Amino acid sequence: MALSLSQVMKQSQRLIMTPQMQQSIQLLQMNSMDLEALVRDEMMENPLLELADDEEDLRSEPTGEESPDDRRLESLDDTGVSDEERRKENAEAYDEEFNAAPEVTTPEVTESGELADTTENSDGFENFEQNDVDWGEEFADSDTSSYSAAREDFEEHDFTLFTSASENLYESMRRQLRLSVLDGDDLEIAEFLIGNLDHFGYIDSTLQNQCLILNYPPELVTPDEAGPVERVDEALRGMLARLRGGENPEAFTGMKRREVIARVIAEVIGETYDQVYSMKKEMQLLYLISRQMKRPVEELQAIPVEDLLLEVIAFRLHVEPQRVFDVLDIIQEFEPTGVAARNLAECLRLQCEEKEIRNRVLYRILDGHLSDLQQKRFREIARALEVPEEKVTEVFEILARLDPKPGLSKSTDKPHYITADVFVKKVDGKYMYFLNEGDAGRLKVASNYRRLIQAKGKRGAQLVEAAKAETTRGPGAGGNHLSPPTGGDLEYASEKYKNAVWLIRNIEKRKSTILRVTEAIMEYQKEFLDKGIEHLRPLTLRDIAERVGMHESTIARVTTKKYVETPRGIFELKFFFSSGLETDDGEAASSRSIKELLTQMIEAEDKNKPLSDQKIADMLRKKGFQIARRTVAKYREQLKILPAKLRKSVR
Repeated sequence: MALSLSQVMKQSQRLIMTPQMQQSIQLLQMNSMDLEALVRDEMMENPLLELADDEEDLRSEPTGEESPDDRRLESLDDTGVSDEERRKENAEAYDEEFNAAPEVTTPEVTESGELADTTENSDGFENFEQNDVDWGEEFADSDTSSYSAAREDFEEHDFTLFTSASENLYESMRRQLRLSVLDGDDLEIAEFLIGNLDHFGYIDSTLQNQCLILNYPPELVTPDEAGPVERVDEALRGMLARLRGGENPEAFTGMKRREVIARVIAEVIGETYDQVYSMKKEMQLLYLISRQMKRPVEELQAIPVEDLLLEVIAFRLHVEPQRVFDVLDIIQEFEPTGVAARNLAECLRLQCEEKEIRNRVLYRILDGHLSDLQQKRFREIARALEVPEEKVTEVFEILARLDPKPGLSKSTDKPHYITADVFVKKVDGKYMYFLNEGDAGRLKVASNYRRLIQAKGKRGAQLVEAAKAETTRGPGAGGNHLSPPTGGDLEYASEKYKNAVWLIRNIEKRKSTILRVTEAIMEYQKEFLDKGIEHLRPLTLRDIAERVGMHESTIARVTTKKYVETPRGIFELKFFFSSGLETDDGEAASSRSIKELLTQMIEAEDKNKPLSDQKIADMLRKKGFQIARRTVAKYREQLKILPAKLRKSVR
């Protein structure tokens, strides 16, 4: 077949997202705090953006005649869009505005690169070079003596205003380690142990962590936490290829991750693929530890996993295991009490020993019946230990006063405060809606820069005409030899002007859209505003999308990470969307209102005889809600409420 060049006309339909559309979608997904951060960044990059002063008259104009274009630009000072266009945009649906990007009135650039004249009278701005003043020359002969007020004898800063920086758990343990008597290899062991503490204060004694200590790659040991799926799978295929003598990794692309991991482990430990694939995950990891430490698997199985951790650390640091045990005993004496424990039982034991609690039943329960105690199986524990049930109840009350997560006492996490994006206020019996605009509401195009651009544009046009006239007369004809200036600066200013106007327009569209969606949600949930959460109605994204004439994806963007402050409290906008259950009168009730009723019932129950899931379901059915016991159990678990047996009071 011969190759040839030809021109073909083809008609196709495709969606192209303009930069303005992408920016509009990005702004719509932001909450008020993210938007303020974006505005600050844009102001740093765009000199034509500034914040309007609340006290200045934003509509004030200099005297003199103005062209329609100048008045048009002045109307864009505060918001970047005229009143007429704003009314038109607010009337249209948000999705329809994405289809056709509105035009922005900007100064036109001539062929020479200058901005075209858009005003008839610049009132002195066209002679900007003549009016510019060199203040250094004006005050060159002035007195240079400096004057300063006499300093009063007082401290500039009050020492009470300064507080020490809070230290986290790791810093606290390192500080205490420096004050200890450990040195040499013992100091290295202590630093290694402290480095393996989690934020709860425990040393991770899992087999996964032990394999990581022995330098096995995380892609093999903890693939789900090692990174993106594609990168982990690629690393596993590379391991298998190297273990098989440098085969092509692409040959294993069709394998599942579990198959590749089993083949890698089989190559490492010297077993067959079928044997490794049939093993449980814990046994596979134990074989990896056995292979590295060169000890039989049966021997490692007989060692408790907590003690095996210390032997693994001793192997890694090339020291005797007993030395690691001794250093751990010293570390466990650090504050907070219970830190560096390997499990919950050891953590509680350390705290009991520090408090000098002498209770034989307590330590027997910690040794082998802690899980039963957590499930409040007091009778079974008492029967196994051959002690009265009251003794077991006493131990439960003692342990309940201890801290199961001592590391959290050194947490430096700061609380995250919620800033409402929309406010709903009741004024004269009618609900009003206000947007938390922040600095974004005061964003405007700088008037001085815009007028300077216009003045420069007129001056540039005059220079262009003079240069053309000089070319027509020919050289030596006399007159001023003027050359048109380059348009690089004006093109830069024009581009920044367009960006500033588009940003302000998109912020206005964001404001209009959020208010419309919030108003539609609140009107639908008016009974919630009047009577409380028990009267919350089931709602879906499609319901609001049909009300405001937008797409469901737009509603999802509006309600993401945004909060509304109502007379009933602060809620995320997504809170008002929930599924429904049928009632006896044929209407639908929100699942959130049922959860609220469930919470109230449990809070009001007799703690000596807590309500079972079936009893709660029966009580809800009496109130008219058709609900099953398993649904009650699901809602209770979502609310993180314990079952009735664990809610029962021990007294």
